Amino acid sequence: MQDDHGLTQKTHNDLVLSFLSVRRAIGGLGFFLPLALIAYGIAVEDIPDSISLSYYSPMRDVFVGTLIAQAVFLWSYEGFRPEAGDVISDKGTARVAALCAALVALAPTTDAGLPADPRTVLQYLLGVKAAGVLHILAAAGFFAALAVYCLVLFVKGEVDGPEKRASNIIYRICGWLIVVSISLAGLLLLTGIADRLADLNPVFWLETIASFAFATSWAVKGDAMRPLVQGVAALR
Repeated sequence: MQDDHGLTQKTHNDLVLSFLSVRRAIGGLGFFLPLALIAYGIAVEDIPDSISLSYYSPMRDVFVGTLIAQAVFLWSYEGFRPEAGDVISDKGTARVAALCAALVALAPTTDAGLPADPRTVLQYLLGVKAAGVLHILAAAGFFAALAVYCLVLFVKGEVDGPEKRASNIIYRICGWLIVVSISLAGLLLLTGIADRLADLNPVFWLETIASFAFATSWAVKGDAMRPLVQGVAALR
């Protein structure tokens, strides 16, 4: 009986560690891509107008590789089983985010000033402009799914102590940062203001804020930012 209990406990511990590892990996990749592009922009050439435009730079492999890795980790993320009546689930939201991340990588954005060749498979199949539209929709879906995690899924459960309460505050701040940053980026692009402020790279910085926000939320969920959680808890 003791052996059975020990085996059950070990299985539970392994599962928890697996969850934490995947969450930390997702968070780590969210931090990595913008930081890598910033470092490259400072050391070698200018920071791109948007994270997506790094596809047309020597950082293409980093951009595509990071997003595909993100997609793999998100697709493998099971999360908690949905409760009766739940419409939104960890697994379903992760699968949506994973699919969108892969499409962002494989259907590059378009820009009139950039060469169309060599094209990706999706650009050949759909056409360059249609692939660009798919890229925008996929990017919006990716960040929307991550905002759902922050505002809906991560804050679920009983608030059983100051750290859970502090974590929920962090998740909600991160979620709204994602929503506001991506909405502002879209507004700047649609109105043409982004072009007039091109020297300031506003879209890139707004996307970076959104990426850091979702990365922070996943790192907190992966128990990798306990000092931050404890600091917020101490303020209340």
